[in-house]
Amino acid sequence: MKRLSFKLFALAAVVFCMSANAAKPKFPLLPAAPYDTIIDGQKVALYTIQKGKVAAQIINYGGFVVGLYSPDKNGEYANLVNHYDNIKQYMNYNMGMVGPALGRYANRIANGKFTLDGVEYNITKNSGQHTLHGGAKGFDHTAWKVVKAKKNKLVLSCVLPDGLDGFPGTLTTTLTYSITKDGGLQISYEATTDKATVVNLSNHTYFNLDGAGNGDIMDHELMINAAFITETDRSNIPTGGLDMVDGSPYDFQKPVRIGDRQYAPQPGQGGRGGFGGFGGQVPEGMVRNYDNNFCLIHTGSGVEMVASLYSPKSGRYMEVWNNHPGLQVYTGARTAIALESQMFPDSPNHDFFPSTTLRPGEKYEHTVIYKLSVK
Repeated sequence: MKRLSFKLFALAAVVFCMSANAAKPKFPLLPAAPYDTIIDGQKVALYTIQKGKVAAQIINYGGFVVGLYSPDKNGEYANLVNHYDNIKQYMNYNMGMVGPALGRYANRIANGKFTLDGVEYNITKNSGQHTLHGGAKGFDHTAWKVVKAKKNKLVLSCVLPDGLDGFPGTLTTTLTYSITKDGGLQISYEATTDKATVVNLSNHTYFNLDGAGNGDIMDHELMINAAFITETDRSNIPTGGLDMVDGSPYDFQKPVRIGDRQYAPQPGQGGRGGFGGFGGQVPEGMVRNYDNNFCLIHTGSGVEMVASLYSPKSGRYMEVWNNHPGLQVYTGARTAIALESQMFPDSPNHDFFPSTTLRPGEKYEHTVIYKLSVK
């Protein structure tokens, strides 16, 4: 009897080990070697964090999210974010469709200037007459210090000096990437300053829930809990007003197929694909592409679900949770979508917008979570 019990126990142990190995995710991770280098005296490398069925890869130059992996409805894994293949491409980054950390001021500041406490500051113009994503050397061109690298968490830090790109104040920032228990990529910022300044920190990752490079996102279904967008002029600078989304192509208060709202002309229809689908007449009730700040509805001050994205093809479903008032939605080339949690663009020049002023003794805190699952 004892001999039989031992055999049964041994068999059970073998079956358990086989099951555990079979269930272990096989992430198609990118190789680390093409991202290894030294920049500004700082070692740069590709870091992988993982928990359960979700993994992410980040480089500490620019805080770029290089990979994000989760299973589809058939259990197959893919990289869901646009990325470059080596560090040289990231060093030459110039607002491409990949996912850096953004700061000290994500999105636009009109005419490269703002006034704070009666002082006018002229900042670097890097988007025509305007400033975009912090100027010439923001977070996206900074080699971040690695504070901590664990299996499911990566903590980075950087210091932007007073006067860099014309912004006041020495900004000290801690950036934490982690994988949550419920399958989310969490990105959290904490920042302090030694002088009054303006701060709007975000991340510019582009998602395709069928896998990066695997078709477009026109069949993805998008939901955004927002009743307004910020009104903008022809150069996409806020006017200070808000537009209601009800009955417009910007109404995603319930899940809507993106292709039902965004015009995607074929070559035979006067279009030639590519950026924004140039060519052809945009039908009434549609847009050429999205590059808009949605004014989110929050019921409290904590982290809440504000948007979702779903691909019927892969079955992947992503919830966006945050504690900030804005979500910039960008679908320029239709191959992927950016969902940038943020403050409002050009806030320093609009008293009506939520304030982005940060003063000594205060702490800026921002969290966004991209939760992945299937349905």
